[in-house]
Amino acid sequence: MSQPRQDVALEEFFQWESESWVEVVSDMTTDEKTPFVPLEIVKSYFKADSSKKLDKILCEVFDSKFPPIDPELILREHTAIFCILLRIGEGKYIEHFARYEELSDRRLPFDRNHPPAEFPSAEDDTTFLQRFCDKQQMYCVPVFDDHMLHKHFGRLRLLPITHKVPLGIDGPGDRYAITVYGPHNRLRPAGSDKVRIS
Repeated sequence: MSQPRQDVALEEFFQWESESWVEVVSDMTTDEKTPFVPLEIVKSYFKADSSKKLDKILCEVFDSKFPPIDPELILREHTAIFCILLRIGEGKYIEHFARYEELSDRRLPFDRNHPPAEFPSAEDDTTFLQRFCDKQQMYCVPVFDDHMLHKHFGRLRLLPITHKVPLGIDGPGDRYAITVYGPHNRLRPAGSDKVRIS
């Protein structure tokens, strides 16, 4: 009689991830918050100590002692992609995504109406792209830096804004003093985590 499969490393990762989320403002017109996962801390988790957590997760995902993908490739270019696939229960697809630069973290977020040409089409699962796109916002929050002048983000894109305070209306539109998640704020002078936007 075979024992039921236990995905211990995967369960530990999901537990750690839910404890490591950063809450950000999901919509500037409300006080609603949404979690996001900074990729730097995910990479640190995967590389932590000598336990080789990413290796163990890959072994569980592929149910093999010798998974068909190099963990270093995931850490280098597909960390967010792998996390999204794990979240939607499609971790094995990392083998396909890792073959294409168009399907790397640098290309996120994908547009659900115009996905990359190499995005896998699961004929038996017409919701794959939708589920992927619904989860991707948690893993592709931009870093604010000095090169963002005149940059616009889509309405559904999460931004690294952890807190906002209205400054009142004095012109076209509302203005806020915002607090940006520290490691994603490269706009600020040293020692400050607040930025004013309108």
